[in-house]
Amino acid sequence: MIKKLYNKKISGLGLSVFRIAYTLVLLCEVVQLNYFKHLIFDKIPFIRPAEIDFGIPIKIWMIAIIFVMFGLFTRLATIINYLMTIILLGTINTYEYHMFYAYLGMNFLLMFLPISRNLSLDRLLLKYKYSNTRFQYNPPEEVSVLSYFIPVFVGMAFVYFDSIFYKFTSAYWTVGLGMWYPSSIPFTNYISIPTILDQKYLMLFLGYLTMGFELVFIFTFFRKKWRIPLLIIGLGLHLGILICYPIPWFGLGMCAIYLLMVPVSWWEKLFKSSKKPAKLTFYYDGECPLCNRTKITIQHFDLAKRIDFKTVQYYAEQDELLKKIPTDELLDDIHSVRNGKIYKGLDTYIQVFNAITYLKPLSWILRVPGIYHSGKAVYQYIAQNRDTERCTEDNCGYTPPEVPPDEDKLKILQNYTLQDLKISLIKAGLCIVILLQAVVSYNSIQKKGGFEDTSLGKKMSQISDAVEKPSKTYLGITHHAVFMDYHFSEYNHIVAVVYADKTGREVWLPIIDKDGTAGNYLHGPTWIKWSFRTTDNVINQENLKRGIRDFTAFWAKMNGVNLKDAKFIIKVKKIDTPSYHWEKGFLKKQMEKPWVDAGIVTWLDKKYSIDIKEIETL
Repeated sequence: MIKKLYNKKISGLGLSVFRIAYTLVLLCEVVQLNYFKHLIFDKIPFIRPAEIDFGIPIKIWMIAIIFVMFGLFTRLATIINYLMTIILLGTINTYEYHMFYAYLGMNFLLMFLPISRNLSLDRLLLKYKYSNTRFQYNPPEEVSVLSYFIPVFVGMAFVYFDSIFYKFTSAYWTVGLGMWYPSSIPFTNYISIPTILDQKYLMLFLGYLTMGFELVFIFTFFRKKWRIPLLIIGLGLHLGILICYPIPWFGLGMCAIYLLMVPVSWWEKLFKSSKKPAKLTFYYDGECPLCNRTKITIQHFDLAKRIDFKTVQYYAEQDELLKKIPTDELLDDIHSVRNGKIYKGLDTYIQVFNAITYLKPLSWILRVPGIYHSGKAVYQYIAQNRDTERCTEDNCGYTPPEVPPDEDKLKILQNYTLQDLKISLIKAGLCIVILLQAVVSYNSIQKKGGFEDTSLGKKMSQISDAVEKPSKTYLGITHHAVFMDYHFSEYNHIVAVVYADKTGREVWLPIIDKDGTAGNYLHGPTWIKWSFRTTDNVINQENLKRGIRDFTAFWAKMNGVNLKDAKFIIKVKKIDTPSYHWEKGFLKKQMEKPWVDAGIVTWLDKKYSIDIKEIETL
């Protein structure tokens, strides 16, 4: 089965679109990590710094991600990307959240997937390396269908498989309130949707749909007839997460993985040549190595084939507009024709960028006075100093192209090829990953019919715990108990912090807004830190004090507030805990609950003190 799937080759366009979309999301996550690095890594933000300056590793990571995004030196960049993921995400404890596990798994796979076969600079470099004036090399574009299936299997199917064990033992998921319940608490809201939450049967439908979807996904995602319905449902659910909850990179990251389920034919229709005629005819010196490289470069970026390339030697005299121009002049300067008008030099490149839709901004920039004249001077300098010796039969002759061999056919042993080795490694890798997830998911099954109380059951639970720690750190294989009952039981409070300036004016810190919803500081890991590790449903006073200390110290530095003498007020909004029955208007009612002052935070000479009431007694 694996061998059959490995040998089934399809276009790699979808895989490359996934690479670009996924790394863009990852880059946004790392940019956020960089902004909050002192909050996350310092012992006390800006006051007791971390032993290591994490700014440099994070910037190295961002550069590696950008290289992967553009498909430049991809293999090396993916290795650096994975190592940085382990170092900077795999070791985080109090700020970890579920998207970190997805990054670990995906970034591990990126090292082995042929993600640069299309839409990459590596592909352009291969064209340079193996092309000459008589031959243009086009690297292979197809990839194994396994390159699409495996990331979906590891990045989503495993997540749903483990998550469903929790949902089937949840009091509110099993009655269809899995979407309504967590969305009806203000601090889980990024964009509040009370009107939609008030539609009872829509909420019940979405709750049961999610459970059914997660239950069948692992068994059906690879089947062609199921792919589009699963794609639509999955994208819809995760776009809903993006809109509603303060975990935007989780929602977008999972949507990026779903791009692998888009039929390849759709990508081919989007990117391949249209029936529209070329917008521009580009004339180049067919015997000039530099000109041929220019042609290869432009063709590489001209995805819609809107530029028609013709050699001066064979086609210029056939064009009514060019035949009166001396051949030497045509060979010495790049010429093009568009809409009956001749362009040359820099003006040709402006027209090239204008013809390629996504490069239009470059054509606009080059037209700006000053930039245009500087660009023209640079172009003239290069044109006058380039090597003008052209390839002819006398000085070049015909050099047979040297193209890279098909590595799959490389023999390792007499009857054992590199392809056989790859298939064996894929089989072994999948078996190990499946085994690890099965062992870890053993503890995700809450009720085991009494088996959990036997000596064997307890031993298996210990093994499951022991396996989870390294598998989570290096591969992202872990439990996926998302928005469960125990996250919200007894969660009857929301804690906010307000800065009181010297005039008595109150400034709400962007942690929790006045209506109780998540503020601008709370996205992904910072939201998890505040909502479930600083406050949580059952307050741990020490965690609360440390969390408030760190967030106030960070905010003060970022907003120019001197901690030699600063005062903050802790406010608490008491809310109702949702019952296991749908209730109209519940979210709006909680958002309208009043705030009460619960304590004072004082910073004197950068020393922190807090006087806070027991929140449960308010």
